[in-house]
Amino acid sequence: MKIRCVLLLVTAGICAFGQESKDEIIQKLISRVEALEREVAALKQPTAPVVVPPAPAQSTEQLAAAPVELPPAEQPEPSRFTFRGFGDVGFLRNVDGLSTKRFALGEVDLFATVRISPKVTALLETVLETDNQVFTSQVPINVERALLQYRANDYFNLDLGSYRTALGYYSMAYLRGSWFQTAVSRPRMFAFEDDGGILPLHNVGVSANGRIPSGALGLHYVAEVGSSRNYAQPARIGTDLAQNRALNVAVFAQPRSVRGLQFGFSSYHDQFSPAPGYRFERSIWTVHAVYQAHRLEFLNEAVLENATHPTLGHIGIPGFYSQAAYRVGSNWNPYLRFDYANVYGKYLLIDSLKQYLPWRTIFTGGIRYDLSESVAFKVEVGRETNRFQPPWIKAAAQVAFTF
Repeated sequence: MKIRCVLLLVTAGICAFGQESKDEIIQKLISRVEALEREVAALKQPTAPVVVPPAPAQSTEQLAAAPVELPPAEQPEPSRFTFRGFGDVGFLRNVDGLSTKRFALGEVDLFATVRISPKVTALLETVLETDNQVFTSQVPINVERALLQYRANDYFNLDLGSYRTALGYYSMAYLRGSWFQTAVSRPRMFAFEDDGGILPLHNVGVSANGRIPSGALGLHYVAEVGSSRNYAQPARIGTDLAQNRALNVAVFAQPRSVRGLQFGFSSYHDQFSPAPGYRFERSIWTVHAVYQAHRLEFLNEAVLENATHPTLGHIGIPGFYSQAAYRVGSNWNPYLRFDYANVYGKYLLIDSLKQYLPWRTIFTGGIRYDLSESVAFKVEVGRETNRFQPPWIKAAAQVAFTF
């Protein structure tokens, strides 16, 4: 509008010129104004995007050869070595049926791994069993696991060395390190061999494991061959498969439809000696169903151990435990557990066997309080029955930690 006003003023100012000269000037002015209007309209339009021509395609060989620079957050871990430690200290009262009160330093579990190659790892787990010490200078040192591990893929993995036997759930999930487990004590069925346990929780040999293609069912397998700990035989030849062979197969499922659910079974066979000079053919079957999700922990396992001797007869040891815990808030975790075991069969030395497995039922209750992500405080009370003494009440308090 302003430009057209200027044009009118200019037109009025040239009225004195001739008609032909006036028309020429007006035409030139109009053309100039139109040109200016087009420039103003062009300036008001958004800037057109710059089109970059695509880069030429690269072959797979060129892409593989080109160096890849990762951002700092995605750079690979420089260290190949991992070390963790676990320990506990507590107070025990009447835990063995005797009127005892004592503080006890528990186990010190040292766990280390080193990556040898992308698919090969070495693992070493050593336990200082300070809870069984007699003198400070005589703390037992136990090599729990010493493994060379090969990880091919999700369907085949191989462990060579001293491994934890895949018997049920508890022995795989909580072999060592009291900090991991909810309760102070272990289910008595899964007590360690040197603590009077009836199950061979440790083997030396080869263990293969992996997934079974099964879709949403989530099946896994474990197949093991080795030599078990024949702790009741003083002069055991630990690596002689002919005298102490051990075979084990386990299958378990982790369904995708129910997060936290796992159920499965295992079948174990070896040669077992409950006393020097006696060797039995032993079979152990286990089944388990556990659920750990939505603040709830519900563990259930059953065991049936059978042993047969050509002249002495046969024995059977059934047992089970059930443990329930529920997390209250973010720190409190109360729990209850019931353990049961029995001995039956036709065996000339049945009384000696009952000495080997004296307990029958154990009721346990307690609470765990997580002081931090690395420290937990636990209090536990239980009632135990025994074949050779009246029932008794036991109690324990423990501080378990990891570093």
